[in-house]
Amino acid sequence: MFREKINDLQKWKDKPNRKPLIVNGARQVGKSWLIKHFGETYFQGKVIVVNLEKSKNLHTIFKPDLDAKRILFELGLALNTTIEKGEDLLFIDEIQACPEALGSLRYFYEEIPELHVIAAGSLLDFEFRNQPFPVGRVETLNMYPMTFYEFLKARGKEQLCQLLKTPLVDIPEGTERYFDEDFNLYLVVGGMPECVRYFVETNDLQGIRSIQEDLLYTYEQDFKKYTPTVNPDCLTDILENATKLMGHQVIYTKLSERFSSPTIKKGVEVLRTARLLHSVQNVSVNALPLTAAGKQFKLFFLDVGLLLRKSNLDYQSFYIKRELSSAFQGMLAEQFVAQQFIAYTDQKTFYWARTEAGASSEVDFVMVKDGKILPIEVKSGKSGSLKSLHYLLEHHPTIGKAIVFSHARQGTLDKIQFVPLVFAGNLGNE
Repeated sequence: MFREKINDLQKWKDKPNRKPLIVNGARQVGKSWLIKHFGETYFQGKVIVVNLEKSKNLHTIFKPDLDAKRILFELGLALNTTIEKGEDLLFIDEIQACPEALGSLRYFYEEIPELHVIAAGSLLDFEFRNQPFPVGRVETLNMYPMTFYEFLKARGKEQLCQLLKTPLVDIPEGTERYFDEDFNLYLVVGGMPECVRYFVETNDLQGIRSIQEDLLYTYEQDFKKYTPTVNPDCLTDILENATKLMGHQVIYTKLSERFSSPTIKKGVEVLRTARLLHSVQNVSVNALPLTAAGKQFKLFFLDVGLLLRKSNLDYQSFYIKRELSSAFQGMLAEQFVAQQFIAYTDQKTFYWARTEAGASSEVDFVMVKDGKILPIEVKSGKSGSLKSLHYLLEHHPTIGKAIVFSHARQGTLDKIQFVPLVFAGNLGNE
């Protein structure tokens, strides 16, 4: 399946001052597959895979010292191969299983700069939190679930893919109707590669549920790894309650009734580190650069399909019967937009809310585009109040434009441009 991050990998490969690359992301977002596919497609030589979770016997190679030339020689001996500099790709997978391997990356850069090295793993931010990071000696690339564009690509919808990349100002009116089926399917299937692959091969929504439940179970089993940093039961509470609060400003006490606010705060940080949850910060829009306004933030899930499954809603209720409440439909729409933004902007996404006592104005997202502040609202239906957005524009006249993603008729009214919801990733990718 096509992943847009392969373009970033190609750029990395061809850089004259290339450094070892660390690919980070939650479990099962497709890191290993993409790196192997990249190596097999773009390298004249071979892909040497060193999986440090499966092959614990290889850990000893990294432990005596961090001499990169020795390590490379001994890896070749252990794997019965020759690793050719400039021809082969050395892929160190599950690097979190061997902390010494992380330290070796800086010496690969300093001693063997012509060697192409990519490392990947899950829970890296947590596993290496107390270990010196080779700052300035490595590059990083973050991976996320498949975007709506990648989902369309996987389904062979090339014409829709081309249309989805159309600049917002050039989108033909009425085109959103062509996306309706795929958009609703994406909300159910989500962007986890295993789910997308299974659906493309079988067209079976029922089977998706089992895959999503297995993924959620795997994530929750990881909670034991965070002991004693935080109680696994606290993480379970947070993940359970966060599904009901997607897109809302969070108060820690609403995420668990069994634990104190400091403990819940630590739990949220752990789940953010594991990339199961993403937080979006409230910012001031008075001037650039954007700065935090208070301690408020909103949470979004790793993936919209997993969110639907975690909420115990089956695909019949959503896809066939359309029985979801308007509030939950709004939550799904905002999760969809957040997921596209985070994937394309690498989490450089914010929101705005008044912090004065008793104030309730809030705008769903804020971005910086072309050096200007851009407020963004999301509406799940064809109508809805834009009171908060109008308030923001009225009280911040230097903001020249805002965007509303919805199912309403597209067009422009004063400073506000109305855009079909499915084009949210287009904005993040422009």
